[in-house]
Amino acid sequence: MHVVVVEDEPMIRHGLARMVERYGAGRIRVTALANGEEAAAFVRETPPDLVLTDIRMPRMDGLELCRIISETRPSVKAVVISGYGEFAYAQKCLTYGVKEYLLKPVTPGELYSVLERVLKPALADAPSISEYEQWLDSLEEAIWSADPGAAAACWTEGKDRYFEAHASPERMSAAVNDVLRLLVKRLNARDIFLFPAPPERRSFPARQEALAFLEEEIFKLSGLLQTYRGGNLKNVWEEAKAYIDEHLATDISLEEVAGKMGLAPTYFSHLFKKSTNETFVQYRIRKRMEMAKRLLEMPHYKVIDVSLAVGYQSYPHFSILFKKAVGCSPSEYRQSIGMK
Repeated sequence: MHVVVVEDEPMIRHGLARMVERYGAGRIRVTALANGEEAAAFVRETPPDLVLTDIRMPRMDGLELCRIISETRPSVKAVVISGYGEFAYAQKCLTYGVKEYLLKPVTPGELYSVLERVLKPALADAPSISEYEQWLDSLEEAIWSADPGAAAACWTEGKDRYFEAHASPERMSAAVNDVLRLLVKRLNARDIFLFPAPPERRSFPARQEALAFLEEEIFKLSGLLQTYRGGNLKNVWEEAKAYIDEHLATDISLEEVAGKMGLAPTYFSHLFKKSTNETFVQYRIRKRMEMAKRLLEMPHYKVIDVSLAVGYQSYPHFSILFKKAVGCSPSEYRQSIGMK
């Protein structure tokens, strides 16, 4: 649910915005604008559910704003705020579909009463903003994790919940464009791959066309991610193993490697084991022990130096792991190949 507050006086504007937010209790997103000209441009681009506007403003007054809303975005509801001396002027807004008006100064009780009549039917079934944010988080993570199944499941779960069945074409178009832009912005914020800006904002005559467009774009993002990663998951595992091999002497974590590969840690861990038949920890220990054996075969390396070279600050710990992996201690291994 989205409400736009239009008022040229900063204190009144912020006060109204706070009252709307308190009424919505987390279910209403509020945008506060300083004049009708800004609001008209905003409503054309991103139609909200309600515009709450002052009648007297510089640059463009509330009457002209209501006229533009009725002609360009007729599904957007409008509530007018006027002073006592402006009542007759405010009544003109009725010809533009305005059904409610408030007299200044506006009290919370008066505002809540109007919002109750205007917004309550829609709020009854509307998901909260926090739910919507969680859904976006899940969708983004599914795309980033290179998991088409998870992305499809997330999309199926959200498309009926977060895109109103009876929304007007313009509101549905705005919602679809907003989701796509948010996803691209979030993916680019990870600062690993650069995703191109979405196509120009599009308008759709019907809900199904809008949803089909967004679904296609979501899976395009997933496909583009695969291209950035070399086209298939096999390349990802090879890159992951190469990165681990290059950093055997440092204490890298699974989360660090997953991040370098652009995968969620849990998904990376699952597919790493499926691909290599080893866990991340098992693979790293095995590679460290293989490197340790090669170094132990070089006479100029002290055993303690080998421990440090393969990432173990504690020699006793290294010795225990080496014996478990090879079957003998580092010193015994040297003796077995004829070195003292």
